[in-house]
Amino acid sequence: MSSCKVAGGHPQLTPARDKRQAACPKDLSVYNLILRPAAARQHLTALVQRGAVHWDPYVSAWLICGADEVSLVLADERFSSKRLNANSDKAPSRDAAESTMDAMVSRMMLLKDGAEHLRLKKVARAVLAPQRIQALEPSMRALAAELLPLDSPGDLDFAGHVAKEFPLRVLGKLLGIDESDLDMVLAGSDAITAIVSGLDRTVDPEIHRRARTLYEYALRLVRERREAPGEDGISALVRAADDEGLHDADIAANLVMLIASGHQTMPGFLSISLHDALTSDVSALELHSALASVTPSRFVGRVATADIDVGGCRIRAGDKVLVLLAAANWQLASTGRGKRHLAFGHGRHRCAGAAMAELEGAVMFERMAQAVRSGARLTGAGVEWNGDANLPSLTKLPIRFDRTAKATTPLSDR
Repeated sequence: MSSCKVAGGHPQLTPARDKRQAACPKDLSVYNLILRPAAARQHLTALVQRGAVHWDPYVSAWLICGADEVSLVLADERFSSKRLNANSDKAPSRDAAESTMDAMVSRMMLLKDGAEHLRLKKVARAVLAPQRIQALEPSMRALAAELLPLDSPGDLDFAGHVAKEFPLRVLGKLLGIDESDLDMVLAGSDAITAIVSGLDRTVDPEIHRRARTLYEYALRLVRERREAPGEDGISALVRAADDEGLHDADIAANLVMLIASGHQTMPGFLSISLHDALTSDVSALELHSALASVTPSRFVGRVATADIDVGGCRIRAGDKVLVLLAAANWQLASTGRGKRHLAFGHGRHRCAGAAMAELEGAVMFERMAQAVRSGARLTGAGVEWNGDANLPSLTKLPIRFDRTAKATTPLSDR
């Protein structure tokens, strides 16, 4: 009989399963999210149906799948976010470029616990103040109309031309980044995401070079805004950070985090949602249903700091944990609780930019719905996925505006 307590604090009444007893078969490993991206819903639903908690020996991590268990783990501070990459067994690199990035990433709010996390989140909220976000709505609507025109027939790659450009340019307006710098910012953001969010440690030197370029750019912007502040988001960030006595390296690292998190999830959310709408009906473009259905970030990583029983399984101190937000959301949706989705996380680490993401989504969904009603449809060129297990996205979604056409393809199984 287990003597530990579950994450919610209630006694465990049956013996807790160990890693061997809780191991999932190879075909249910999260690596299959890379191998079969279009079958993610089927895969994660199968995991939930098998049980709320599993040991995945192929990534050496516990998979938390059930909605209740996901909420418990995210709210339990014994599961730490303070790690470089909870998904990797490899030791930190001795390479100078990688070591610099390791140090930068370790300063991010995303990878802090307790008071450190709350202090940095308070600073980030200066950028994401409600009035600052609401002030962007007119420019968001103008940008949506520019990128997704409805008044002329023709072909368009929605993934590349709209889904990627829209959040990037909105982010530039929020922070006060010159449009001429956005391509470099995008390359650096992609690199940071590859370093932080994947299943494996990224060792590609070019990726680390791009990430370092973005960090050095962010550091320069921080110092420039301190000398010549304005009304932009970076100036607000610097003022709030200086009030908290943060070092420039901390400010720049968290500016990089805001850039990456502010852009990386939205392209996949928009492209997959439109694909669903074009292959079923426009009702797929209801914002919160789509957040539950798509779940832009499928999982977050944690490390147990104590022996804890969750869902009938014994998680040992030091064990890595992948909290599968997507699996929990699909369970909630299937039981009529989709509006309680966990797409933005839960607890202290709930996404600080949730309101920004919701407004971007609402504005773009309105335009996408108009496009579907105006006859937008998929062409025969096919779609392409990015191969990211955590941040899924369509990298190619060719559409055509033809007012006489209607979508007939059945809803694909993501």
